[in-house]
Amino acid sequence: MKILNVIPLLLLTAVSLMPQKNSLNKIFLQLPDNLSLWKKSSTFEIYGPENLFDYINGGAELYLSYGFKQLLSCKYTGKDHPDITIDLFDMGDSYQAFGVFSHSRETIDDSIGQGCEYGGGLLIFWKGQFYVSILAYPETEAAHQAILHIGREIAGTIGEKGQLPPILKLLPQEDLVQESIRYFNHYIWLNSHYFISNDNLLHIDRHTEAVLAQYKKGFGKYFMLLVVYPDIEKAQRAYSDFRKYYLKDSASGIENIQDNRWAGCQIRSKRLWLVFNAGSKKEIDDIFSRLLVE
Repeated sequence: MKILNVIPLLLLTAVSLMPQKNSLNKIFLQLPDNLSLWKKSSTFEIYGPENLFDYINGGAELYLSYGFKQLLSCKYTGKDHPDITIDLFDMGDSYQAFGVFSHSRETIDDSIGQGCEYGGGLLIFWKGQFYVSILAYPETEAAHQAILHIGREIAGTIGEKGQLPPILKLLPQEDLVQESIRYFNHYIWLNSHYFISNDNLLHIDRHTEAVLAQYKKGFGKYFMLLVVYPDIEKAQRAYSDFRKYYLKDSASGIENIQDNRWAGCQIRSKRLWLVFNAGSKKEIDDIFSRLLVE
């Protein structure tokens, strides 16, 4: 990786004297100097939106689409042990931090931060406005324990918890697969979880909020998407385009897409509800009938 903005610890100490609540500098300074068999490096790297691609080539789009502000990357090194790399992402607010975390979540675990996942030497978690990645490769048992320990240290240093996006509360809870929830405001992430179209039929952008979730009922499953728009006019345009191009101009707003799998949409003020992969038209009718009326 290209090394940018390497800052000595002495300079960092001076910078950190400025009042920065929960700043990346503050988190770094409060990390222990020694971690079992590892020692904290005296330098770190800082990246912003303009040069994040230099550090995460091919993966920066995810963070940028969630409003990424700044990244601090540092290491713990130990003789004859893999480096432990810590990446602290300031996402600006808790909604965006949760969104990045939700993008790849597969389990429900809040033992570190406000949600975490560990596997193969990689720990990811979110808390407040921060998304955190801690990696050691190749994984060893000692590194595994050290990663979990430093993860708890970082989560404790962050302190305040963040709020979840209020849109999540609008999802029906019955049959909901909690770990499947994905929060985003860029249409490309919808397609990565459930492909709709190469075109942005639903007009999802940074001014909209969207949440996608999977529901399991018996042996079947379906997906629900809720998009909240800034105004009714934009919601109406998305509703019209989706019905025209995806639902084949269905008068009912529900259509058999392929292999007897059904999709449907319903608009309520600035909210657009969509269901995919349902087993029948009646199933979608029943789902929509259970939604709370504004």
